[in-house]
Parts: sequence; structure tokens; C-alpha cells
Amino acid sequence: MKSAGLSISLFLALLVQTCQAIEFKAADAYVLPEGKTATNELWLQARTITFGGTAGDDCFLLADSVNQISTSNIPTLRLPGAFHADVWAAGETVELTGPVAAHARLAAMKTLLLAGPVGKNLIALSPTITLATNAVIRGSALLIGQDIIINGTISGNTRIYSSSVTLAGRFEGDLMINSGDITVMPGTYIGGNLIYHMDHDLVLDSRVALGGKMIKQDLIQKAQEPMTSGYLLLQLALLCAAAMVGLAFVSLMPGIVAMSVHKLSESPWRCVLFGFVAISLVPTASFFLLFTLVGIPLSILLMLAYLILMYVAKIVVGLYIGHLILRRKTPIPANLLFPIMSLGLLVLYSAASLPFPIGITCWFAITLAGMGALVAAMLDRRIPVMVSYPPDGQGNPPPLPGNFPPGAV
Repeated sequence: MKSAGLSISLFLALLVQTCQAIEFKAADAYVLPEGKTATNELWLQARTITFGGTAGDDCFLLADSVNQISTSNIPTLRLPGAFHADVWAAGETVELTGPVAAHARLAAMKTLLLAGPVGKNLIALSPTITLATNAVIRGSALLIGQDIIINGTISGNTRIYSSSVTLAGRFEGDLMINSGDITVMPGTYIGGNLIYHMDHDLVLDSRVALGGKMIKQDLIQKAQEPMTSGYLLLQLALLCAAAMVGLAFVSLMPGIVAMSVHKLSESPWRCVLFGFVAISLVPTASFFLLFTLVGIPLSILLMLAYLILMYVAKIVVGLYIGHLILRRKTPIPANLLFPIMSLGLLVLYSAASLPFPIGITCWFAITLAGMGALVAAMLDRRIPVMVSYPPDGQGNPPPLPGNFPPGAV
């Protein structure tokens, strides 16, 4: 009895300590003024967030303005405060001007501005990314967007994936760029190699300092070895398996699939943002749950759900791609579900089979978009538990995922 009582006491003490160490908050508008301190790890969701104080532990910030898009120029997530640990932030627009002692993981649906020092690594995802002159990244940086402007300093290696990029800062390590248009301003310093993927040659100004070599790599390189029949048969088997799983998934959760395809067609960038947040935060949450006795089963279930979502994400994107190719303006009838989904999956598997890094980039984008669409659908209160349609008098089966008929949502 004493042993059982001691175990229960230790368990309750650990549970209380864990709950006290993490703060979960949700609000319409959250403001932490200058001079205030958030001592515990903070998980925050609000429509607008202004963090002007000090964070003593990790911060996970989500400025959810999906249903109320701002019309002003005020960022939905402003971070002028000081962060002594990691920062994970996502919103419509993100403005980080305060110092971050550790890692920064940032995502924005419109614009992202970084104008402060980051002690370790940076990952940024947004259509428009700007690193101001006083932005100093002590570690490495990964930047993914459409238009990227870098005026600051990055001490480690830098990877950039964008439509256009303008460089006017200082890069201490290697710089790898995959972009359609690269502009290197006079005075830019690159300490390591400059490796770029572009359809035309890059010419550097004489006032650009390059410590290493400039290397151009073709956007699509020929594979070192031709595809074997065994490889093609394996890909075909995986494609057929994905199609069969897709049929089962649609049969079990037609409402979720229909809403996911709708979300993806409505706003692909928003789905990518949701996917980025999910693929980043879920493993972290599962890892911390392992340190609590209650959280171990929950952590296992969370990771299983995470892996399932990663797999079925391509089902949603495949339906969306097939729907786009056939340019259907009506819901997908049951007899066309398998061909349309198979056509979309064939396009996805073909894109993912392209040589590195094109293939892996395509697969990562597919996973982000599909997972984000599923998360957005599950968070939408309009999601139907069961979708029923009145008979049309001709014995035709009800439509399956695609554009919603009137009154479906």
C-alpha cells in the first residue's frame, strides 16, 4: 500500500509540475506589454498577437485570422520582445524584430519580416520574406517563398527556394539557391560556395566578394542510372496501393475528404501554412508528452495519427489535381472517383520521381498542402458527419468529393 501510495503521489506531483510548466492560452487579441515576462513554455492562439515582453521558455504562437482577414497594414503577429528560447510563429503576416536566443521557425500567408538577431537556425516560409539589415542569423537558414530579399547576415549555410531572390547581405557559409531570378547586389559578401539552379547563367558584379566557387547546376539533371523495370513496377505497385487506400479513406470519411478538397481549391497557400504548422509542431508535442506518464499513450496515438495524415495527404491532393485536369465544375460521381484519383496520383508520383532536389521538393510541397487541407477541414465547424442527398429519381449514386452542391455546407 505504501508503495502504491508513493507511486500515485509521484505521478500527481509530476502531472502538476508538467501542467505548471506549460501555459495554453486562446484569445481574440493577445498583448504582452514591454516589461512583462512569460516564464513558462507558452502555447498561444489568437486572432492578433503582439509580444513586447520577455519569453523565458519556448513559444508556439498562432495568429489565426483565417475567418477575419485583416484589411490594415498592422501585422497579425508582431514580436518586438525578447525570446530566450525557441520561437515557432505562424500568421497572416509576421514581424519579428526582437532578439531570439535559440531557433526561429516562422510562417506567414502574406509577408514575413525579420529585423532582429537569431541565436541559432532559422526556417522561414512565406510568399514574401524580408531580412532587414539588422537581421543576424548565427546558425543556418532555410528560406522558402516567392519573393525573398536578404539584407542581413547569415553565419551558417543558407538554402533558398523562391521565384525571385535579391541578395544584399553577408553570407559566411555556403549559399544554395533554387530560383527563377537571382539578383546579387554590389557589396554582397559570400564566404563559401555559391551554388545556384537557374535557367540562365548568373553574372556577378566585380564588387561582389565570393570566397568560394560559383557552381551552376541544371534544374533537371539526368539520372545517373536509367530507371529499371523493377523500379517502375515498385512505383506502379505503390500507386495502386495509394489508390486503394484512397477509396477506403473516401468511403470512411467522405465529409472530411470533400471539405479538404474544397479547402485546397479555395486557398492552397493557406493549406500549405496549416501543413507547415502541423508538420512542425506535432512531433515536438509528441516528444514532450513522452516525459509524462499520462502522455505516453497520447504521444503514441498522436504520432500514429500524424503518420496516417502524412500518407493520406497525397489522396486529397491527388483528387484535387485530377479534378483540375478534367476541369470538372460538378461533384465527382462515384463511377469516376477511381479514375480521377488515379490520374491525380499518377501526376504526383511522376513529379516525386524527378531527380533530386526537384522530386523531394515536390513531395514535401504535396505533403504540406494535403496535410494542411486535412487539418483545416477538421478544424472547420461546418464539416458534416454524414452527407446525404435526396434521390434524383433515376437511381444515380450520390456525388463524391469535389465542388459542393448547394446547401452541402
